[in-house]
Amino acid sequence: MEEYLLLIFLAAVAVLFIFYLVLYRKFLFLSRRYQEFMVGGNGESLEGTLENLFADIRMVNESINSNRKRMEKIEKVLDTATRGIGVVRFNAFQETGSDLSFAVAYLDAQRNGVVISSIYGREESRTYAKPVKNGESTYQLSMEEQEAIRQAAASLQPLSIQEKT
Repeated sequence: MEEYLLLIFLAAVAVLFIFYLVLYRKFLFLSRRYQEFMVGGNGESLEGTLENLFADIRMVNESINSNRKRMEKIEKVLDTATRGIGVVRFNAFQETGSDLSFAVAYLDAQRNGVVISSIYGREESRTYAKPVKNGESTYQLSMEEQEAIRQAAASLQPLSIQEKT
């Protein structure tokens, strides 16, 4: 009976020894990985790396905020820039051939701008410029000028430079 207990005891020791070897191997592997991660061995390099990363993140956030402010300024400037253009060619007089007369409207985002008309005739040509505010003019507009303004207003696209989060 003592022999059986001794065999069981030796088998248990053998299993524990194998378990110890497996754990020791895993410990060596993790220890090597830890040393590679820490590079300096005392954690200072990890702390320095994290500080550098946080500093970089702060710089990126400052840059994003700066760019957002610049884009807002650019958006305001673009609102006053000519963004809508409409062109209508027409034949002003029966005796002239082709559509040599035209009306061109230039509008900004608020539909302010100018409509320029050129009336071509065989003897003379005339050019007119009329201010446009909110898509309308204080001067009487021809049908062609009204169509040019309508086309220019229809070609205006909203700006979507930034997504506000």
